[in-house]
Amino acid sequence: MSPIVAAAVPAVLFFALIFGIWHYQRRQRAMRPPAGKSGGEAVPAAFADEPDFPLPFGYSSQWFAVRTTDTRAVADLLRLNGRQRANWRTGLAGADAGYCFVTPPVNGWTLVIQPAMPELTGDGQSGPLPALEALSRAFGEACYFGTHRVVGYRAWARSVDGVIVRGFAYAGSGAIVFDRGEPSEEERTDNRLFTGPEAADPVFPDEEDVRRIAGLWSVDPAMAQGGYTRGTGIIGVLRTS
Repeated sequence: MSPIVAAAVPAVLFFALIFGIWHYQRRQRAMRPPAGKSGGEAVPAAFADEPDFPLPFGYSSQWFAVRTTDTRAVADLLRLNGRQRANWRTGLAGADAGYCFVTPPVNGWTLVIQPAMPELTGDGQSGPLPALEALSRAFGEACYFGTHRVVGYRAWARSVDGVIVRGFAYAGSGAIVFDRGEPSEEERTDNRLFTGPEAADPVFPDEEDVRRIAGLWSVDPAMAQGGYTRGTGIIGVLRTS
């Protein structure tokens, strides 16, 4: 080995070590859930109240769609703590940080975005269903949608006048954990029908199926329809008791 190469090796190893430590710490930070996503308080955030147009969302998220244009009434029913006005840009960022964002109305619907809410499970008594029933009891109709890219969670449910008329949840790895009611006309017409792993040729939902059903039942979270108006919603923290 030449003297030049020999002298360069320690420097290369040193920078490789520093990079390795930096990369490890970055991965650890990325894997750590933000405050508010594991039952703690939402992290502080700054919100802007200047009205803006709806922005797309929906991947690795959970939300309700409520058939009403009364954003304040929805926030009242949810009993949000620490309410502030927030536009779409800062409201969606706040939802990712653990807050609950109640959007301005979109085509006759108000959305409630909270990616950290409990997921739809097999017992049908926990997760989003009690809130979904309460919202539909108050406003006539409400829907729930959820996706989680890592575990493969896809779910949707619809409640009318306080009664769950349709619900479906897939937890990944072939597991259908909730299936209540007959598939809706929209699901059948759009061929959004899925089977369990026992089928000869099983068909499982993906994120695009959730987005599509959301659009058929209420509002497409891709916000690709156009013709939207500017607005400001309400953001706060969901009460735990």
